Amino acid sequence: MNEDKLIHLLNSLDDDLVEQEMDKLLDGVEIDMDSINKKAHQKLNRNNKKMKGRKRFAYAAVACLCLLSVTTIYANDISQAIKSFFNKTPIYSTIVDGEAYYLKERYALNDHITLESIMVSEGNLEMEITSNLDSKELKDINIIPKNNPDTVYFPGGYSEEQEKYYFLFMNKTEENYNIKPFKDFKLIIAGNSYEISLEKAKSLDAGSGIYTSNAATNGLEGINIGAKIIEGNEKLNIQLIASFEDKNLRLAKYGKPTEARASGTFENLGKDGLVSSGSGLRTDDLYVFDGTGNEYRLETPKDSKGRPVTVFETNAPKDKKLTLKLPAIIAAYHETVGSFSLDIPDKGEVAVNKEIDFTIQKAIVKNIKRISPTSAEVEFQLNIGANEKIRIRSFSFYSPDIKKASTEFNGDKATMTLEFDEKLAATNLEISYPNFVINGNWIIDMQ
Repeated sequence: MNEDKLIHLLNSLDDDLVEQEMDKLLDGVEIDMDSINKKAHQKLNRNNKKMKGRKRFAYAAVACLCLLSVTTIYANDISQAIKSFFNKTPIYSTIVDGEAYYLKERYALNDHITLESIMVSEGNLEMEITSNLDSKELKDINIIPKNNPDTVYFPGGYSEEQEKYYFLFMNKTEENYNIKPFKDFKLIIAGNSYEISLEKAKSLDAGSGIYTSNAATNGLEGINIGAKIIEGNEKLNIQLIASFEDKNLRLAKYGKPTEARASGTFENLGKDGLVSSGSGLRTDDLYVFDGTGNEYRLETPKDSKGRPVTVFETNAPKDKKLTLKLPAIIAAYHETVGSFSLDIPDKGEVAVNKEIDFTIQKAIVKNIKRISPTSAEVEFQLNIGANEKIRIRSFSFYSPDIKKASTEFNGDKATMTLEFDEKLAATNLEISYPNFVINGNWIIDMQ
């Protein structure tokens, strides 16, 4: 990349962002500013007559530093890739968008409960604890932010393994996942109340050592994948970064699904609430390769926290050029994407042929068949959209009329079995939380 291209690149960046990075970029760098200033002013005057002198000086200094580090990123992708990573914030072993707060170190509330991790960002609040109490003894768990005391968050789902609990919270006040970042809050758990303060997470340093794939080669515009070597233990640690132009699309997991099939269940327990579960997020191992073709597996660190996991460790050598191969990622919309009405036949099979728009893919509700007095089977044709590299992996649904449902996803077909009261003649199904496999076959060279 020559100086003229650097000037063009820097002109396209946000002025305030560049200025904010100046002190960090210039720290410890010895350069002949008189010479640079003179030459840069001549070039910048030719390229952009309307720029203020103060801005031109900043751009000139950054341009000179970029000459030293631009090899860390592909020249034809640098503008798009770097700008797409500016809003990312690493927390624990994951990355979120925008402002975020986290528990800096594990914290014992009492002899029975220890907070292992807490992280909150826009639309996401999760907590991990260890406790010798069972789920009933933990009772109702509430989080009340100090900056918004009228809002209460409570677990919308949880998982349990031995004495470790993982909670994913939702907005109890609004009955949705509208979550705003906060620093200080009251935690109510097991009948007791605790005042907790979190640490603000620092944004990703997008200007140092991020390697990117060439997005133009895989036909998936609007999706940028990067990799960053980070400080860790004795092993080489690599953090993967995904950025989507569609702000509602979120990363679920890196890698290609191990199995072609996926499944999901839903059950309405009445006063006891809703229960849902799913499978199909297990993925194949990821590898990096050295110059002689040796492969090294990316492993999830044992102490990793935060989901989805983006930090991996490997036995690959630290002093060699490595190539990361990422065949696919799984991404999702954490929202309702549509709904449709469904007439239930008294007997036999009836064609439906209703289209569902998942934004980045489409599907058709083909038909419904009565299989018993209290059940029916619905067939879906998946992946009828134009982009063959994006495939629907699974989705959830809700209907107050349905007691229980189970869905099997396999390739371009999905079959849903519904259970209901015998007298039910019609219902409305709400489709939400679709997961997609995005086959990008990204290749990232890391020097």
